[in-house]
Amino acid sequence: MNLAQMLDTARLFAAKAIAPAPVAPVVPPPRPAPHIDRDLSFAQRQIDIDFLCLAFPQNKRANLIQWVKPAQDACYRWGIDTFREVASFFANISVESAGLTRLEENMNYSARRMAEVWPGRYAIGGKASNGPNALAKSLAHNPEKLANNVYANRMGNGPPSSGDGWRHRGFGPKQTTGKKNQQDFADAVGIPLADVPAYIRTPEGGMMSAGYYWKANNLDAKAATPGWKDDRIAINGGTIGLAPVEAMADDLIEELLRREQLQ
Repeated sequence: MNLAQMLDTARLFAAKAIAPAPVAPVVPPPRPAPHIDRDLSFAQRQIDIDFLCLAFPQNKRANLIQWVKPAQDACYRWGIDTFREVASFFANISVESAGLTRLEENMNYSARRMAEVWPGRYAIGGKASNGPNALAKSLAHNPEKLANNVYANRMGNGPPSSGDGWRHRGFGPKQTTGKKNQQDFADAVGIPLADVPAYIRTPEGGMMSAGYYWKANNLDAKAATPGWKDDRIAINGGTIGLAPVEAMADDLIEELLRREQLQ
């Protein structure tokens, strides 16, 4: 190594030594609720009862009425405002929550199903085909004990004895799960952590939590790209549920375009 190379190497090490540590992205708080309809984008103004009935066909019209304003407000407050953003937002919520009919994680599993879902934890030898292990059998059909076990020491939760797994199991349209994730949402909207499980199961809180998730994961950028696959991967971690999301998002885009032509 010559002198010039030695100097370059020294500069590189010095730069690394003084470089600031990477900082986790900060999610800005939601903007205030809209005062008048003119504050809303065209796509946001289309979020009415007919639009929600199209987005959530598993649900009943009478039940969806209470979701209209919270859905519209959440889209405005978290900046979900283009055709593609609105379509992706509601299509993914529809699949994740079975059309807003499932707002709390169901932890009532049989031992065999636990082995299939979490083979590394609950299957003999870590393989689902071997069947459930003794731990799975001890937790079967006991939702609280299972949640406290499977979510222990993860996502900000404490050990099984803390009760965090059950206390902070998935709630809301996006199944916001874990103490840290629920604390982050609580901080973003200015409520105590203890209030999150109840709030997130209301129409207002549920839509606000879904909007927060959208913003925290920069899903505006995903919705701006062709197709719906990258949106789904960012939300689900894989492509499970992609086909129904694609079909629903296409239907919602078509409906928005139809309404635009009527203007």
